[in-house]
Amino acid sequence: MKFSVMLLKILFVTILSLCLLSSCKKNDASGSGGSGGGGGNPSGVSPEADSISDHLQFSKATKKNGAIPKGPAASSLKISFEDTLYLVDEVKLPIKFQHLDTTQNVSGIFLQVAALINGSFVAASQYYDIPEVPDLDSSDTVSVILIGINPTGLQLPLSFNVTITPYNSSGLPIAQATRPVKILPHKINPKGTGGSCGLVTINGITWDWVMSYMDKSNFTSTPEKVWGADGQNIKGSCCAGISIYGFCPGDTLPNAHLHFNTSYQIGGEQFTFTDDGHFYRRTVETGAIPLPDSSNFCDPYEGRVKPYTLETLYFGNYTVAPAIIPHDLQSLHDSLGLFLQTTITDPKGAGYGNSGGIIHYQDCRSLVLIQADLEGFGQHLYKIYQTTASERWFEFP
Repeated sequence: MKFSVMLLKILFVTILSLCLLSSCKKNDASGSGGSGGGGGNPSGVSPEADSISDHLQFSKATKKNGAIPKGPAASSLKISFEDTLYLVDEVKLPIKFQHLDTTQNVSGIFLQVAALINGSFVAASQYYDIPEVPDLDSSDTVSVILIGINPTGLQLPLSFNVTITPYNSSGLPIAQATRPVKILPHKINPKGTGGSCGLVTINGITWDWVMSYMDKSNFTSTPEKVWGADGQNIKGSCCAGISIYGFCPGDTLPNAHLHFNTSYQIGGEQFTFTDDGHFYRRTVETGAIPLPDSSNFCDPYEGRVKPYTLETLYFGNYTVAPAIIPHDLQSLHDSLGLFLQTTITDPKGAGYGNSGGIIHYQDCRSLVLIQADLEGFGQHLYKIYQTTASERWFEFP
């Protein structure tokens, strides 16, 4: 691997005897085994923790000097990945925390990198304070952190460790754990429509949507996000004890208003692909429609709403072919594109569109699609999916 190391350190390693150099290599290889952190390095040296830390990217974060604050070793928190955190170059991926216990509500995390240096993990001189994504804090039980990496100057794949300390709304640590991280280069789908790690999965496993985001507009969405969670106020009138959605005779303006507990949520999206070029897609949307005509504007209570759940099934054809790559995504020049043609929706005409996108990465766990902004404004939509076999909650720590 190619890493940034001080010149004196390189000269020192070069002068070492062949036996000692070989021993260092063995230490590196063994360090990448059970722990999952730090890959084997043929040069006998490891990347500097500070250098790796500087390459990390977040939706928002503050760097602080020193050691990461310590948290308790036990908690009721759950996290969205089991052991190793797999990240993809140039893509921010979500880390989700589930806190069914309201006293364990996660408002953010402290995170510190530890790199393998001569067979031992050494922490970076700084750590990050990363608040939860504010647009996704409408869920009472799930908090989301975004993390990515800028691979410029790094040779991928790359492994290291991170210590994660979630904290509550008062900034107090509520748990702590160390996890291995592996950074993967972008990877097109080399097998097109088949293979054990192609788009086609086996045994009823589907691709489940876990997050969408746009970098430049700060747009984020997950199955947990509730849009319009505050509801809405609608004006009406109370005319001598009679409720009217409008204004009273002789008036020109409404004289009352009611709050309506309306909201909208995309609760899920699943894809299944077949070897013969067909796809099946299912989306679930929930929400509530205001009913001002049947509400009482003479009462100081909530307006009436009609809750709904809409399940839409899509059927169509897909192809995998060379993608049109915008000028600002030329690092993906060798990527293929997933093209979808929907032929049937049930209910007819319901749901929302998904035309596929550039395949930025795909393995047996993850699928990252980019719906490129072809108008040149760089508003690319990143859509992240995981197989149902990998999307579960795991104990933390």
